[in-house]
Amino acid sequence: MFARSRQLILSAMLTCCASGAMAHTVWLESMPQTQGDFQVLFGGHAGKLETYQPEKIKQIDAVDKQGRKLGVKQEVTADGVRLHVSGAPALISMHFDNGIHSRPPTGPSVEKPMNEVAGATRATYAVKYHKTVVDWAPLVTKALGQPFEVVPLSAQQPVAGQPFRVRVLQDGKPVAGVKLGHGEEGTAADPVTDAEGVAAFVPKQGFNRLWAGKRIPVAGNPKYTELSYEYSFGFDAK
Repeated sequence: MFARSRQLILSAMLTCCASGAMAHTVWLESMPQTQGDFQVLFGGHAGKLETYQPEKIKQIDAVDKQGRKLGVKQEVTADGVRLHVSGAPALISMHFDNGIHSRPPTGPSVEKPMNEVAGATRATYAVKYHKTVVDWAPLVTKALGQPFEVVPLSAQQPVAGQPFRVRVLQDGKPVAGVKLGHGEEGTAADPVTDAEGVAAFVPKQGFNRLWAGKRIPVAGNPKYTELSYEYSFGFDAK
């Protein structure tokens, strides 16, 4: 349905991600040769795929069009984690904990809490959420309760080139000022959510990955000074 080669996805990422500060996101790619199988992909900087620790995947759920939970098996392969979903999934969701990244006085960031890195005064706790619509149905317009979530306002499959409205929620409440983009982070021209948490995103034909993100300052925590939420919403536009 929305299967694409990894090369095509990366090409689209390079085209769409014009922001200088690239993000890391997690998403699913269907495996066309095996129905019900999906590969978990992770990447961002310069449009490159990156390896990841399978244990960073904290939650994966799949439901059918009636909202019934489906079985999901995870298989660790040389390319990462492959999912085997039983039945006919309509929606698959995922939580990926990318850990705490601290900035030492010199050199690159280190994946350790700030209080474990000598001289570090800044650290980001990076949390990723994902949702893939496999088959459009009314249930896709309902919030799942993810701490940071993108929810479509229509159960109809998006049409390429036509505005597609979504609502961004933080802790179940609409959040204003969140930028939406293609692939990873967007450009200055991309839409921003209004006071109701709503923005219109214009999809391209075929597979889309809508990006949304928010950084939240954190005070009084010895481990990190910032909480970073990033969301990747995958779907096909006809």
